[in-house]
Amino acid sequence: LESMELVSDRDDETDEEGGSLALLAGGSAPYCRQVGIGLPDALMMSCPALNLSSDTTQSRIDGAHDPVLPSGLLAVISSSYVQNECDRKNPLASPYFATDVTLKRFPSTLIFTGSEDPLLDDSVMFNSRLRSLGVKSYLRAVHDMPHAFWALSTAGIGLEVQSECQEWLQKQFRIR
Repeated sequence: LESMELVSDRDDETDEEGGSLALLAGGSAPYCRQVGIGLPDALMMSCPALNLSSDTTQSRIDGAHDPVLPSGLLAVISSSYVQNECDRKNPLASPYFATDVTLKRFPSTLIFTGSEDPLLDDSVMFNSRLRSLGVKSYLRAVHDMPHAFWALSTAGIGLEVQSECQEWLQKQFRIR
């Protein structure tokens, strides 16, 4: 990041809960502060797993046969990260369950997903929650696309999404 000379206008590096950076950087907020790394200026998520609990949502039901993330695989992946349902609702594993105090500290956020992604509802609810707390958050759900569609495509919609993400990040970081 330093070699790209990214510009930051965030000077609020205190975080009572260790929250937003802990969610984003795996609990390393104290270490990051110690070595002088600030909070992120922007966050882009692609088809994120924001809620590892076994909660049932319409998109998880409709996306049970997703070609990339069928429900059986989703359950196996979730259980490989956390051992029990209580742990799955820990905000460090599932940012969806973070406190309002923590989420208010999130930077400008872009969430990309497909309209057929089993995790779509998690993204919609998370985006709504961020926006209700005053965070600049944007959700883009590409029509008729499964989980992780844009990473799998080297042409067409995949390239369009990659370009849109790049433009958004450049705008956030003021890269010319």
